[in-house]
Amino acid sequence: MTDASTVLARNSRCPCGSGSRYKHCHGSRVAPSILQARLSEGLAQQLAGRFEDARRAYASILDARPGFTDAVHMLGVLDLMQGDLDSGLHRLRGAVAQLGSGFAPAVHNLALAVAGHLSIPATAASESLWLAARAPRAIRAHDSRRSIAIVVPSHNHAAYVEAALASALAQDRPADEIIVVDDGSTDSSVATLSACARRHAGRVRLVAREARGAHAALNEAVRASSADVVAILNSDDLYAPARLRRLEECVIAAGARWGFTRSEFIGADGGPPGESWRSMVDTHRRLTDRIGCADTTGFAFLSGNVAISTGTLVFERSLFDALGGFRELRYNHDWDFALRATRLAEPVFVDEPLYRYRIHGANTILESFEQRKREADAMLRDFYADAADARDAANPFAPLPAVWGDLFWVRAIEHGHAALLPPGVVARLADRILDAIGCAA
Repeated sequence: MTDASTVLARNSRCPCGSGSRYKHCHGSRVAPSILQARLSEGLAQQLAGRFEDARRAYASILDARPGFTDAVHMLGVLDLMQGDLDSGLHRLRGAVAQLGSGFAPAVHNLALAVAGHLSIPATAASESLWLAARAPRAIRAHDSRRSIAIVVPSHNHAAYVEAALASALAQDRPADEIIVVDDGSTDSSVATLSACARRHAGRVRLVAREARGAHAALNEAVRASSADVVAILNSDDLYAPARLRRLEECVIAAGARWGFTRSEFIGADGGPPGESWRSMVDTHRRLTDRIGCADTTGFAFLSGNVAISTGTLVFERSLFDALGGFRELRYNHDWDFALRATRLAEPVFVDEPLYRYRIHGANTILESFEQRKREADAMLRDFYADAADARDAANPFAPLPAVWGDLFWVRAIEHGHAALLPPGVVARLADRILDAIGCAA
């Protein structure tokens, strides 16, 4: 839960995003020094687990100044911590009404109260849908084999691209097409790729042109293919020899329009990653491990990019066309693609390490955390805004409120996305609950 520490930092920028200092914006409600001292005392008691002492400190503020917003907010947090959801919801809704929906700490805490109220009834209401989504897919006997293309976006991976193409050429279910688009490499990648294309004329097709970005290289490569199904291989990674065969058996034969596999992480030399990468590798493995805990595979993408990389994806060309390809995002074009794809079709996760993700110190995933998060937050805001407006979906299990009802919002809140939801959503959910329990905000 968010505490009052941001409230007390009066010279910092206001969390509401106004650009003003907190003391000149929402902080204008902060009491004189004696009340601020009591607020600090209450917070210290709360953090120490002395909840009744904290409650008395906050209550003394309200005795002196009834309705003082910060004290109401922190009492609401205390209510939640002590299991009084009704009182917590009531107090936090009042705090949000006073502070505004742009004040992220109060909205976050109100969202936790909302999720606490809705979690059990929302889960019960969606039980039959959950059971249907968990039913095993029937493997269909297809009349003819569907064609599969491997597309390789390449950029400055001269040290690795030959091995990447060798792994594509060594599949025990051969690709029908291998298309490489080099995105303005300034190293010797193009020379290496050209030599490989000559050696495997008729199997490897190469396009080399100026740099336009990874999303553009991907889109160009896919649109150059004529295959029914497309699999991606990034130019610094490797395919396991059985990858295409297992995708055909587990995804295509199951009638799924798209899917992805687990990644195996390798170091620059192809062996296990060094000890310095352990934390990053463990973080991404845990992200993939959580897929089995999600309501559906599609829902798992609300927690993060569980596919890890574009290279783990496989999809029908018709699905790619329906989505308009990959959007112009530097860090999250694969996650964005997957989230949008859940509207059209439920993915299949093949829990086998069939993709070898190489960590070599120049991976995009290792770039600025702040920039990656800023882009991801903007992408998620777009996703949740579209989800709120959606009235139907081609995927009967699409992660949408129109499909799953309140469970969708519960899961978004559980993933810490309350501040990314459309303005007013959390407050409207709270008002509905308060009306149902006969407690006005």
